[in-house]
Amino acid sequence: LQVQAAAQEQRLGRQEERLHGLEMERRRLHNLVQELKGNIRVFCRVRPVLPEEEERQKGLAHLYFPPEDNKALVLSRPEESHVGRERRGDICYDFSFDRVFPPATSQQEIFEEIALLVQVIPARDPC
Repeated sequence: LQVQAAAQEQRLGRQEERLHGLEMERRRLHNLVQELKGNIRVFCRVRPVLPEEEERQKGLAHLYFPPEDNKALVLSRPEESHVGRERRGDICYDFSFDRVFPPATSQQEIFEEIALLVQVIPARDPC
């Protein structure tokens, strides 16, 4: 029984060493991926309009989320003449981000997108 226990102890030690080596490799690869993507990411999340803002803002008509490009956001506002109050059309501002989340995006979708950016380091057994 003692021989079996000693063998199991050795096997456990080897597995812990292997696990540590694999964790170091995972971290190295994670850091490499982050470096290749760029260390700074800019995400844009547009929250839904609150009920008290509905009447004032008339929704989100001034924002356009191109369906073919989840990294772009277009903001528009009416252009008015400086002489009178005539309307000349809309002025558009194009913005680019690493990812744009429209108001209908769920928390789950956002988490899935950023999950790889967040590293959780498991606690070691203090004993």
